[in-house]
Amino acid sequence: MDGLYDDDGEHRIRVLFNDPVHKEEIVGNKNTITAIEETKVRTNGAVIIIISMIGIIPPEKQRITPCAVKETWVDPTQLDLTKAKTRIKENLKRQFTSILPQAQKKISRYNDRDRGPIRVEMDCAPNKVYSACDQVRKHVGKGYRVIFYYNGHGAMSCSHPSSENGKCIWVVNGTIMHYTVVPLATLMEKLEAPALYIWDCDNAGLIVQRFNELAREKKEAWKSSCRDAPEPRFEEECLHLAACNKNQMLPQNPEIPADLYTSCLTSTVKTALHYWFHQQKITNIHIIDCIEYLDNIPGKYSARSTMAGELDWVLTAVLDTLAWQIEPDYARFKELFRNCKPVGLLFRGHILADRVMRAYNVTPVTHPHLPSLAGHPLWRSWDLALDSIMTELSLRKIRPTRPALHGQISTFFFDQLTEFKVNLTQYGKYDKVDSRQLPVLLQMLMSAQYREETLELVGKFLDRGPYAVQKFLDVGILPYIRQLLTTPSRDYKYIMVLIWAKILATDRRHSTADVVLNQPECRRFFVNMLNDPDMRSQTRAMSCFCLSILAKNSQKNQEILLGENLIKELDDCLIDMSSPNKSSKLQNCAVLCLANLWDRNEKALWASVRANTIDTHIIKLLDHPHPETRTSAVYALGTFLNTRRKESDHGESIEHKIACNLLKSCGDGSSLVRKEVVVALSRYVQQYEQKFLSAALTYTDDLAAKAMQRVSICEDEESLSNSVISSSSPSFDSSRSKKLSMKSSLLSPQSRLTSGNKFVETWKCLKGLERDPHQEVRNLSAKVVFYIEKKIPKINNSRKSSETAIGSDSSSESSSSGYVIIFRSDSSPESRSSPGSNISNLGVMGPTSPIVYHYSQYSSKRTIFGKGPKEDYEEERPPTHPEESPALIVSTEFSDWCEASFAKPLLSRDQELDPNSELFALNQIRDRKHAEKKRKARAELEKRGHERIEAQIFGIKHNCRPHRVNFHPFDPYIYVVDDTYCSILDFGCSRTVHKFECCDRRGKARDAILLNPHKKPLLCVVNNEAEIFIWRSFEDPQTFSLASAFKAFGEGVVKKIPMILTYGEFTSNLFVTGQVKRIVRWNVFKETRYPDIQTMTEMPLTSMTVFDRTTPDASDQQENLLLAGFYDGVCKLFDLRIPTHSQIVQRFGETVRSKSTAVVNVHIKPNNDNKIIYTAHSSGDMCFWDLRKSKCAAGIDRYQPLAHEAPKTLSVVSNNLKTVAFHNYAPVMACGSHDQGIRIWNIWGDKLNDIKFHEGFMGQKVGPSISLAFHPFDYKLVSAGLDNCVTVYGKSTQPQSLRY
Repeated sequence: MDGLYDDDGEHRIRVLFNDPVHKEEIVGNKNTITAIEETKVRTNGAVIIIISMIGIIPPEKQRITPCAVKETWVDPTQLDLTKAKTRIKENLKRQFTSILPQAQKKISRYNDRDRGPIRVEMDCAPNKVYSACDQVRKHVGKGYRVIFYYNGHGAMSCSHPSSENGKCIWVVNGTIMHYTVVPLATLMEKLEAPALYIWDCDNAGLIVQRFNELAREKKEAWKSSCRDAPEPRFEEECLHLAACNKNQMLPQNPEIPADLYTSCLTSTVKTALHYWFHQQKITNIHIIDCIEYLDNIPGKYSARSTMAGELDWVLTAVLDTLAWQIEPDYARFKELFRNCKPVGLLFRGHILADRVMRAYNVTPVTHPHLPSLAGHPLWRSWDLALDSIMTELSLRKIRPTRPALHGQISTFFFDQLTEFKVNLTQYGKYDKVDSRQLPVLLQMLMSAQYREETLELVGKFLDRGPYAVQKFLDVGILPYIRQLLTTPSRDYKYIMVLIWAKILATDRRHSTADVVLNQPECRRFFVNMLNDPDMRSQTRAMSCFCLSILAKNSQKNQEILLGENLIKELDDCLIDMSSPNKSSKLQNCAVLCLANLWDRNEKALWASVRANTIDTHIIKLLDHPHPETRTSAVYALGTFLNTRRKESDHGESIEHKIACNLLKSCGDGSSLVRKEVVVALSRYVQQYEQKFLSAALTYTDDLAAKAMQRVSICEDEESLSNSVISSSSPSFDSSRSKKLSMKSSLLSPQSRLTSGNKFVETWKCLKGLERDPHQEVRNLSAKVVFYIEKKIPKINNSRKSSETAIGSDSSSESSSSGYVIIFRSDSSPESRSSPGSNISNLGVMGPTSPIVYHYSQYSSKRTIFGKGPKEDYEEERPPTHPEESPALIVSTEFSDWCEASFAKPLLSRDQELDPNSELFALNQIRDRKHAEKKRKARAELEKRGHERIEAQIFGIKHNCRPHRVNFHPFDPYIYVVDDTYCSILDFGCSRTVHKFECCDRRGKARDAILLNPHKKPLLCVVNNEAEIFIWRSFEDPQTFSLASAFKAFGEGVVKKIPMILTYGEFTSNLFVTGQVKRIVRWNVFKETRYPDIQTMTEMPLTSMTVFDRTTPDASDQQENLLLAGFYDGVCKLFDLRIPTHSQIVQRFGETVRSKSTAVVNVHIKPNNDNKIIYTAHSSGDMCFWDLRKSKCAAGIDRYQPLAHEAPKTLSVVSNNLKTVAFHNYAPVMACGSHDQGIRIWNIWGDKLNDIKFHEGFMGQKVGPSISLAFHPFDYKLVSAGLDNCVTVYGKSTQPQSLRY
């Protein structure tokens, strides 16, 4: 809740309609992730084919001497041939077994080497290749991925003509040891899709190219022959990793292994160490000392606290981060690096191979294509980490007694964490942050050393919005975050709740909810957080929101959460409403969570009934001061009405009780609440549709009876028509009133049905909401009304059955009631919501029409008193099956909007409250400027009691007669309100800034005031239908909008009467009245109606004002005082702190009533230091009352009525005083009467000047004034007259003359 301090900084002024519920469009989050999750293909098997031909050089191949000979880090020249082959096969099988986690579990079951998920064949014939492919595919099954690894270091080149230019691969005929080919097409058929192919041989890129060509040909052939069959997986979708491009040979450097590419894929850390060593030994002579550590790094790769584990940890983070930056849309990243662990490991190894192989002028190839990252700057961080560790090893070799370092040796993770933290702080909260460190954060979550700080940074990153959550999920951190829920530390419980709230607010896939609900520890974590006394209310609200999302639209999840006793925990959240640690946000989330538990789940519904949740908590929240909380309560009650389906007397009684409480919220000041009330009542209408059909008929008959009453009276005595309308007048004849009462009782026999019946009262409420001043409320209620009214012609025209359905025992009305009622059943909801339709779809014919009671359920062929043709009546029967009638669907997006609020920044403050934001600085400058202007106004204007106001600054001829004009306090604007439009005029530049329709065309604007004038001005307009419209940004044609609209007097019938507004700035109280016996008091900040102020008189109220203060020395009790003037010349002072029956604490003007007539205006100076009250009367008298003169001066709340105190009186005009304006600070006032002219007086009784003519040559005479207003902080006056002229006057530039 925002606010503004005055220049002394002690009193807080509330800023109205500044919460998100008022500023934002009430719609759900449009950036949620609702797409179906990608199908993950598991990799469970591998076929390994090795053609090494140790000691044999293939034909047409050239090798240097010496050349690379190591295979799987085994030098075959140092071993026996058989042992070398065995070692190579075992190493390769062990490496691929470590890559395939599923294979590790199954391989121990098979002792035979020819069985199992991994088959290794070395120097084999084609039949062995085919057999291995068939056996592995059969073992793995269809739909699972198989790895096919081909090592062709000892085979002929694939570019040889005998291989059909790459369409075959070379193997060995085992019997005669010569080369033969295996066609790729045959290999594709044997292995099938999906598969991952690894080609470690010369010209490997050519194999990938030919393979894809064959796959495309196969797909096109299928499309041409089997178009109607379901599309199978094609080999075009297979993945490929190739050691080199076409027309390239593998490197033969003797210092590197022959299978360098395979080493990068299967033993990344060891290969990276050797590559670093060979690159560094040329420039760094001391690096030679570390050669013995290359294959013997201290520690284990699985232990991150050791050197070997740290190297593996850093390299994994580097490769994962580089992979994260390959694809902009990250779809390819998830497919290659996240959906399948073995595929991710191999492709990360390819990123290392891309750097290593390019150092030897060889370009690896992949399908799909991945760009090269060999020159990425992140490789320098990896080199730095290697330098740090190897330097430490060298120092330990030189000094064996050197103590071991504790913790991490390299600063890689600390540096990356610092960089990410800087990125978060240098961008605004709505700016997109570089997310390249996210894979590093994933690795850091695995370490307890960095976990807490990493989680805080992740929470701040997710707080940036849905785009951050999307990247977070794409990078694959979710499984690790879920694991932390099972064993959460108290140090980061809060941030864990925040992270999950952000995820669930954006990701609506069922798989994400299942991640939490499938593990009891995870869901209990959120349930236990609801009433954790050590947690803040915001944290508990987020936990409640998470549970609400988990329960939404899933009966399975609702049952799981009910098993965790969630309803009791939610009740505990709502028990202590007044506790300071219970925020409205927590209450909203708790109520919405209950609603989601109830949704289509009667078990949860009755559990809440047994816990008395409805009466104890939800219904009480209908009176909550915050409109968002009231809306949540209405939403929950509407969900309750929509859930119960089984017939039950107890359930019906609860529903009727809920409906009765919802009717009290129909007059709520918040349109958000009223919209949700319509939705809730629409579900009540659906539950009892037949009852409401009868209720609608009763309501229509009541309207018809009233119409016939007026017509009958006109027929009997036309002169009584005006008396009937004004029957409350004292001059009304009692005998005629008695006659009218007798006729009314005869003409409306069913009028008693409209009172006390729950269905009729609900229907009357819906009909009233159909005329709501807010367009969206009207549209929703019109749909509900139309849904029922269109079915009225189809029900049986039996008055007795209608009364029985309602529950009444009254007799049926005679069909010859003497009047014609035509019900238009073909009207639409749009026509109902149009302005001016007070009685929808009801046509009343004149008194000369035939006396027939006619319903449109009968066709035109029907005789007057007969039933008409049977076939026509039968065609109009109501539907016997529910599906024949369209369902009533009325809904809002309030619950979705509440959920979307958690996708917005929660950790950072709003820009208007953030001292570091630009908007905050601009607001501070503006506030200081306004405070300085107010300070100068108080100092200067008090001295201007003798200066004339007659210089015309601005003048315009308005299109129609204005009702109210006034100044904008800080901008050179005036606003002019007429019957329909409000015009914003710039009197400094003489132009129209904006003109808009300020109220509904059904009524005419009568008064207008400014709210929030010091910060964000709002224009409040009231029309003669007692409808209030509040507009924001009214001076800007691009951004102006309706902030609120409501009925000042509720749903009661209000005549077209003049209305009066006044506003208390510090209490946010809006006072509205007209020619009624009460003053309606609204709290605009809370959008709630306080008890009415009873005027205790029959005289209409003509003017009112509230005590205001702008300095800290003003009395606090003055904020609760209201001064009102009446038509009989009496002024009354009301103390709003006293109960409604005795709020009048002082009266003025009773002793001078015969001398003074109606009060035109009452005024109290700001702060009221001199305790003087100014009243202006229509007789032309100005009275000055001393507030302090009373019989009891102990306190203003104990003032007694003055009996004989006479005021100081000043006669300003002869008679017919129509409008008076007082200046807040300058001791001057302006008076306007029917005499054409404006008179300026000071409060000491000196007339300063008269304004009788407009300026200019042949200036016309000033018309009678309608409205006058002084500028609050300047010496200016604005006037509006009957001649439609709006004029602004300022201080005269002529010398000051003496008193007239």
